[in-house]
Amino acid sequence: MLKTAEERITQSRVRLLLTKPFFGTLATRLRLQEVESIPTAGTDGRHFYFNRAFIDRLDEGELDFLVGHEVLHCVYDHMQARGDRNHVLYNIACDFNINMELVTQNIGTLIGEDKLNGGKPCLDWKYQGKNSYEIYDELFQSAEDGGQDDLAGMDIHFDGEDGDGEGSGYKDGNGNPIKGMSEEEKKALGDEIKQAVINAAQGAGQEVPDTIKRMVAELTAPKLDWTDVLRVSIESSLKNDFTFLRPSKRSGEVIFPGMNKDEMLNIAIALDMSGSIADSVAKEMLSEVQGIMGQYSEYKITVFCFDTGVYNVDTFSSDDGRLITEYDLAGGGGTDFDVVYKYMEQQGLEPDQLIMFTDGYPWGSWGNPDYCDTLFVIHGDTEKRITAPFGMTVHYETSST
Repeated sequence: MLKTAEERITQSRVRLLLTKPFFGTLATRLRLQEVESIPTAGTDGRHFYFNRAFIDRLDEGELDFLVGHEVLHCVYDHMQARGDRNHVLYNIACDFNINMELVTQNIGTLIGEDKLNGGKPCLDWKYQGKNSYEIYDELFQSAEDGGQDDLAGMDIHFDGEDGDGEGSGYKDGNGNPIKGMSEEEKKALGDEIKQAVINAAQGAGQEVPDTIKRMVAELTAPKLDWTDVLRVSIESSLKNDFTFLRPSKRSGEVIFPGMNKDEMLNIAIALDMSGSIADSVAKEMLSEVQGIMGQYSEYKITVFCFDTGVYNVDTFSSDDGRLITEYDLAGGGGTDFDVVYKYMEQQGLEPDQLIMFTDGYPWGSWGNPDYCDTLFVIHGDTEKRITAPFGMTVHYETSST
């Protein structure tokens, strides 16, 4: 007797439980739901949506791959992380990211081109080591240039927006629209998935991909306030022992403990003023830096704004007595992190620490990882999904939150 699609998916989850327990455990939390109107399969973080005819076309290895695929969409929270990116293209970028991980972890077999209703499977090792945002940027540029029009995502990612999900009009097996979620429901789902990932990883032991181990470590590690990380990051650039140096002009006769270093503390602050960061927020960040720097007797801080170029460059030091909060901000448009590093190189500016205050959405590269120590202070990412590919990342929160 032929097995139903539900039975075959259930058997796939059992196989993964026995051979890849991390994937199998997370697969069992997804509720199966037939949706005839989608071409293949999909997830909203709580359901495994499937087209029965598509499931019937897959062999066991391909079905295991599909189940693992939906699991990783949940793990990486791809349903909520799209932002304002093109929906279809971002789905494809996520599939490239996920499929490499599944092949690396030997989860089933890649679904063949003949099973995907047109288009090529999203697997290309040139994207290895890149996250979905970076892959998206490359795909977007290629699309702008008129290339890669034969790509097709494997599934549907219901991102919880108002309405009926991607493309609108999708209905469950009972004919009811698959609706979006409120912000409270999105947050609750995100927390639910994070806890499920932690539990699955702990139960699976060593059978967990390295990328997931790092994610779990970040989720379970004690969280420092962004101001604490900022202070520690600045202090870490001073390697030698404390001594007592001359006071700055603003300190009067008070002698603050300083660092016994041949050169003064040299910090650069790059403010991403592409339009997404309010002046008041940037001022608050600068005020925190001022408070930290006031503890040291000698320092130099170079501050500048950037978008697709660098401008409003100003320098504050312990000798001139000026406050960093006096800096004049200026807005702009576009975001190019490379211009920051190119400017510093052209000007011979070699800071002990670069602090980049940004929304975390560069166009293309994040910059030069080898130029200097960099702390990325990410603003506006309330779910704290964005992590720079190098340096240290901390997420900005206003003093009122």
